[in-house]
Amino acid sequence: MRMGDVWGGLSASALVLPQAMAFGITLWSPYTHDPAAAAMSGLVAAACLCVVSGLFRGTSGLVTAPTGPTLVLLAGAIAALAATGLTGDALITATLLTVGLSGIFQILIGGFKLGHLIKFIPYPVVSGFMTGSAILMILSQTNSVMGGEKSLALVDGGWIPFVAAGVTLASMIWLPRFIKKIPGTVLGLIIGTVVFHLLSLLQNKDMPTHWVVGSLPRITDLNMGFDFSAVGQLPWLLMASSALALAVLASLDTLLTSVVADVSTGSRHDARRELIGQGAGHALSAFAGGMAGAGTTGSTLVAIQSGGRIWAGLVTGISMVLLILFMGPVAAILPISVFAGIILHVAIFGMLDQDILRWLKSPQARVDGSIALIVTAVTVSYDLMVAVGLGVVLAVIEFIRAQVQSAVVQRRWTVMERKSIRRRPKAEIVSLEAHGQSIVGYDLKGTLFFGTTDRLFDTMDADLKQARYIILDMRNVGQVDLTALRLIEHMSGMMFHRGGRLLLAQVPKSMGLVKREGHRHERLVAYHDNVRLLTFADVDRALEYAETALLQNLNTLTVSEGNSLPLEASELMQDLDKKDKALLSSYFETRKCKAGDYLFKAGDKGAELFVIISGEVEVLLPVPGKKKMRLAIFGPGMMVGELAFLRPGSRSADGRMTVSGDVAVLHHDAFKELSKKHSDLGVRLLLCLGREISDNLRNADKALRQLAS
Repeated sequence: MRMGDVWGGLSASALVLPQAMAFGITLWSPYTHDPAAAAMSGLVAAACLCVVSGLFRGTSGLVTAPTGPTLVLLAGAIAALAATGLTGDALITATLLTVGLSGIFQILIGGFKLGHLIKFIPYPVVSGFMTGSAILMILSQTNSVMGGEKSLALVDGGWIPFVAAGVTLASMIWLPRFIKKIPGTVLGLIIGTVVFHLLSLLQNKDMPTHWVVGSLPRITDLNMGFDFSAVGQLPWLLMASSALALAVLASLDTLLTSVVADVSTGSRHDARRELIGQGAGHALSAFAGGMAGAGTTGSTLVAIQSGGRIWAGLVTGISMVLLILFMGPVAAILPISVFAGIILHVAIFGMLDQDILRWLKSPQARVDGSIALIVTAVTVSYDLMVAVGLGVVLAVIEFIRAQVQSAVVQRRWTVMERKSIRRRPKAEIVSLEAHGQSIVGYDLKGTLFFGTTDRLFDTMDADLKQARYIILDMRNVGQVDLTALRLIEHMSGMMFHRGGRLLLAQVPKSMGLVKREGHRHERLVAYHDNVRLLTFADVDRALEYAETALLQNLNTLTVSEGNSLPLEASELMQDLDKKDKALLSSYFETRKCKAGDYLFKAGDKGAELFVIISGEVEVLLPVPGKKKMRLAIFGPGMMVGELAFLRPGSRSADGRMTVSGDVAVLHHDAFKELSKKHSDLGVRLLLCLGREISDNLRNADKALRQLAS
């Protein structure tokens, strides 16, 4: 154990001590006339929670003790139990069993790794119930600030508790600005206590005994209040529901504090270990007569800033045990009104979220502010967990509303604006551009669910009636529910009925398209037994499929799949006469290639020009640490490798056969020989290559403009 842990734990215990006593007194003051025993409940909880969670070491520097939200929720649970007729030891037994059950629920939450689900409670809901809890805490201190139910008249000193609470609150606000090494809570406790007793002496009258805490009971004198004879008559359903709510709230409060601790220490907490430790701590606290608690941000930061790390919580717990054992007589002079001042400071400056007012003023955040305000109102007027549940429901409704209003179509495009990477002859390109509206694509984003399907259908309605092929790019779609899936199947059926096809690219796994054939997936559509819903690995493959299908329907496809094209009919020789074609062909050599063979690889030295006679070649760009990127596809009649042919050197990409076939190869040396003997033909060949390179650059420019739009 490091000395930093010792100093951090001791510093945190100085802050935890008055707060724990204050929370205990606040919790039990409506049901007991023994504030010392009530204060002991808070101290016992702090000791048990810190010791056990400290042993589990789930979060570096975390200090656990009673907190405002757990106080408010447990106070509400006690009030509900009291409303069923429970009093005395039976009420205490039910309360302690509720705390113990909450510990069991926390252990289960941690054991089944459900902590991350709790973090999904929206922040406006958290802000609302924290603010509501703060208001309830402020209201609960009215009696203590005014001196209790049996208060003295003002002329007899009845004003002293009010002044002591005010001085305590003011000391906690102002003194830390000048005295930075002592926690504000400790300063408030000391100054408030001194002022209280000075005023009492000046009043020259005996003050009521219920204005001070009184000596803490010794461990041997503690009466835990367990009444096992009443266990069978306890309202277990109410206790279990309250315990579950308490476990969820304590877990959320702890995990939020763990994140703060992580930021301060640079470490990462173990949510599972932490929640199990918190649950075990609650079980021990219930057995020892304590209350509930959670990770406390203020004490945790004090511990960390004082050098505390992994063992700081355990040191704090041990310190609390020692204080319980030896500080009993000191509590006899501690005024209850001073603890009320401490509670007011925690509520006003630690829990009230003033951002709610800013949210309400901002049009962008007004809905979030309204949710927080509703949760606050329900927390104060009705019940904390009902408020949280209502807030979550409202947040979900708002999320759905925002999703419905957000556009799921990011961009609409046609084949005139975007073409596949397959290199095609000019005749095919002209044909595609002449029928550009026949192939339409939609880039989708967000979530496709029952709330957005109608808008998607309305947006696509005109194209569903006119386009031959519609491509849905689902790369940026996170989730697709059954309603959206049925709509997609319905649109596919509509397209098929009039001779068109709906193509899906890069579909989410949630759509359940499990049958795969090469780069294409297929699934039977429920609405039409003979229709298949075509899906593709990416947009380019879907676009290539649509282009080829459209060209076939228009009878303008130069070479069908599996066929060959003579060298003389290639793009390279389209402007040459028959004699020059024959002469140029004589300088080529034919090479038979199998699927998977490489014509060239990136980094290889090369100086050959390749013309595809049959088969298919894809050009791949190696990307470090990733799959190779497909740059282009060349079919019969197309040429590849012209840059290295014109300027021999290292290849920049791979050229791989994907379909077996024949390739005509012109070596750079052969071209030199041709140029010497037939210079005019050599010049025309260079012009053809220049035109091809120019067209490629023009197409690349169009693609870049399309990406930038």
